[in-house]
Amino acid sequence: MAGVPDHPGGSAPGWNEPEYEVIGGGIIDDQGRRDEVPRAGSDSRTHPGAHFATTADEAWRNTRKSLTSWRFWLACALGIALAWGMAAALIFWGEDNGWFETEIAGGVFLMMAAFLALAAAVLGAAWGFRHSKGSIPVLLLSGAMRGVALAATACGALLVVGFNVGGPMALAGGAAVVIVLEVALFGLIGAGSRRCFAKIAAGVALVVVLVAFLCIGNVAVTLLLIPATAGTAQVSVPVNVERDDSGRVIAYECVGSLRPVEVAHTDRIAWLASSNPVLLLGSVGGELAAPDNPVGWMLSGLQWAADGPSREVPCLGGESSAGLPPSMPVALTGLALQGLLAGLVLVVGRWLAARRAAAGHPG
Repeated sequence: MAGVPDHPGGSAPGWNEPEYEVIGGGIIDDQGRRDEVPRAGSDSRTHPGAHFATTADEAWRNTRKSLTSWRFWLACALGIALAWGMAAALIFWGEDNGWFETEIAGGVFLMMAAFLALAAAVLGAAWGFRHSKGSIPVLLLSGAMRGVALAATACGALLVVGFNVGGPMALAGGAAVVIVLEVALFGLIGAGSRRCFAKIAAGVALVVVLVAFLCIGNVAVTLLLIPATAGTAQVSVPVNVERDDSGRVIAYECVGSLRPVEVAHTDRIAWLASSNPVLLLGSVGGELAAPDNPVGWMLSGLQWAADGPSREVPCLGGESSAGLPPSMPVALTGLALQGLLAGLVLVVGRWLAARRAAAGHPG
């Protein structure tokens, strides 16, 4: 056999003993080690397409276990039903308590899209925790594949709701993209949490804390910090003011002397809540809602907060709209923060798993 020394004496001592033994085989990840062995007539370093094909094949084998499981589709159905139920309950409760002057057309559709992002995050973390073996590209790609399956089902249900109650149908496309990204990123968080500890209970506790903070805690912290953003700024008088269809000031000139006014610099803390899946989708789809829709502001409210006082109080420091830098889209900030946390947890988890394997304590 190639690569194995010949032993002319079949009865020689040690003939039946293996030449070497792979230490730690199967504990961490044997797939990556096998991939490193170049195939005959090929070099993976000169064939990146072959490496991607191998990664995609392993990711598909990982994902196929989910797609052929009734538990996976039951979880998808429950997540979609919960998103619809939360949206309908919120809108109906608001109407009963007089939050809105008229009946909200398409309100359930808009809020359901936002809650679908929340369901995608929770399901993605659970799936990633359960399927935590593999390289980072494999985990990311398999998470995206599960996200596509969830997005196809969820957006189909979303469109059915939209056709019945009304709403901007284009929001379904934005929701599909966000769902895929949330399942993939939160899947990395779940996989990293599982790798951090040998015991499952400890990993569950970590992923619950992280998901709870990203889905609820960050908004709570942001709301608590809002009073601290109040302060005084110098403003002048805006003239030649132009507004868009939603009433937002988009262009103006500043004249006159400066005078002090009280403003809230929400732009200093808005980034904390940008990683929330509901607000992240809202920042993507908020502009798709009708300008006069009373629910639309709930979706785009975080983007308004990120723009800071200049949205409502022009001529801060005597500076006109021509001198203001464009505001950073909240969705990009939120995805970057989620990706940073996912990468951090996954790298730490893999490092801890390698230390346990080296110490002879697999887990």
